[in-house]
Amino acid sequence: MAPRGITFLRLAGWTWKIVLALIACNHLALMWPFFFAVGCNAKIENQFKLQSAPVLRERGVTLTELRVPTSVMASVKNGVVLDCLYTLRPNSIGLVVAWYFNNSARPVYQWIPGQKPLSIGVFRHRANLDYKVSDDNDTMHRALHIINPTIELSGDYRCVVSTYHDEDFMIKRMIVYSPEKKFDVYQKRVNNDTIRVTCMVSGVYPVPRLTLFNNSITDKQSYPLVHSRADINRLKDTSYEVIISVLISDDDITTQSTLDCELKIPDTPYVKRKTFVFFQDPNAASNTYSAIFYAVAFYWVFKLVAY
Repeated sequence: MAPRGITFLRLAGWTWKIVLALIACNHLALMWPFFFAVGCNAKIENQFKLQSAPVLRERGVTLTELRVPTSVMASVKNGVVLDCLYTLRPNSIGLVVAWYFNNSARPVYQWIPGQKPLSIGVFRHRANLDYKVSDDNDTMHRALHIINPTIELSGDYRCVVSTYHDEDFMIKRMIVYSPEKKFDVYQKRVNNDTIRVTCMVSGVYPVPRLTLFNNSITDKQSYPLVHSRADINRLKDTSYEVIISVLISDDDITTQSTLDCELKIPDTPYVKRKTFVFFQDPNAASNTYSAIFYAVAFYWVFKLVAY
C-alpha cells in the first residue's frame, strides 16, 4: 500500500490549479477597468441625453396681437391708439410694458402695474398717460395713445412685454400722412401747336404719386399721359412739393376733352383728383370777351352820335 501523504503527482496537480487560478485572476484584473469604463460612459451618456433633452414649459408672457394702423392722418381729432395684446401665466411677476420707436435704445412709453405710465423723448407731452384700455390691473395702461400725431411720428413701433422670466415683442409700421395744402393744374402754350400742362401739389407728406389723365367725353375713356418731367422738393416743414408736366399737341386736344391730375399718397387710402378743361388757344376766351366789349362800346358810341 502506497504511503499516505502528499505525493509528487498530487503536488503537481495542485500547482497546476494554482497557476490556472492566478492566470484567471490576472485576466479579470485587466478586464475590470474596461467593464468599469464602459459602465461609466454609458451612465454619463444617459445623463447627457437627459440634460440635453428639451424641457417644455409654459411661457410666462405671450404677445398675441399688435394693433397698429398702417396709416393715420396727421392731427386727427381723437388721436390714434396703438394697442399691445398679451396673455400672462398665473402668478407671473415683474410685468413691464414698453413701446419703442424706430431704432431707439430707450422706450418712448413704459408702464409697470401699480405705477403711473411714463412718456420719454419725442413722445413727451404727446402720449395720453391717463388713457386706459381696460380696468384690469395687468392690462389697463398697455396701449399707447398718441394725442396729436404728426408726420415725424411715421415709423416702426415695437411693443415689448416682459416679466422676470420671459419676454416677447412685435413690430409694425405706421405712416402719419398729411394731405396737400395746395393743388393746382394749369397750361401754358409752348409754340403754335403745343401746350405744356402742369400739375403741382405742395405741403404733402410723404412723397405722393401724381398721374395725368386725358379724358375724352366722346368715347368716355381716360388715358394716362406719360409726364416728361417730375420735380420733387423738400420744404422747410419736411413736407414735399411735387410738380409734373407733359407736352400735348393741339391735334390731341378736342373741345370735348378734359384732363385729370390724380394725387395718391402711397400706403394710405388718400386719393384726390382735380379736373382741368383744355383750351386749344389759352387767349381764345379773352379775345372773345374783347370782341364783345368793343362791339358793345361801338354800338353805344354810334347811338350817342346819331342822337
